Amino acid sequence: MWYRRVLLLPLFTLACDNPVAPLACVDPLPVYAIREYPMKYEICFDSPSGEALTYTAKSSNTDVVTADVAGDMLIVTGQAVGEARVTVTARTARGAVGTVDYQVVARNAWDGEITKCVMTPAPDEGTDYDLEYWLRANVDLVNVAVRLTLGGVDGAAVPFDS
Repeated sequence: MWYRRVLLLPLFTLACDNPVAPLACVDPLPVYAIREYPMKYEICFDSPSGEALTYTAKSSNTDVVTADVAGDMLIVTGQAVGEARVTVTARTARGAVGTVDYQVVARNAWDGEITKCVMTPAPDEGTDYDLEYWLRANVDLVNVAVRLTLGGVDGAAVPFDS
């Protein structure tokens, strides 16, 4: 008699309603984070069981990128230049879990470098400066002027928009 009960136990287990894990809608693309600026990306998971989902996010390296979730938005903020992996977890009320990993590249808001700096004495006028500098912005800029200051003295200002 006892062996009948043991054999029936697996059948009862199969009959229980197991929750189905949420699945990512699409393969994740690389994500960019700008240092000190929160960037938002939509999270997309399908819930086969139709249950509402809650999300959490975790960074593999919080020294490079921090991650948070607000509703169905992933928010990443660069802390230092580099790369990290952010894992987003979708969870149903019944405990089914799905995850997706995003490769995050963190950049500075501004990158630049002086490529040429030549100073030539100019009689009766001080010194002429020949300066070349490249600048790249990783955020949209409006009404910006780049101003040159050497030794506490303001030089030329160049306005530009990106």
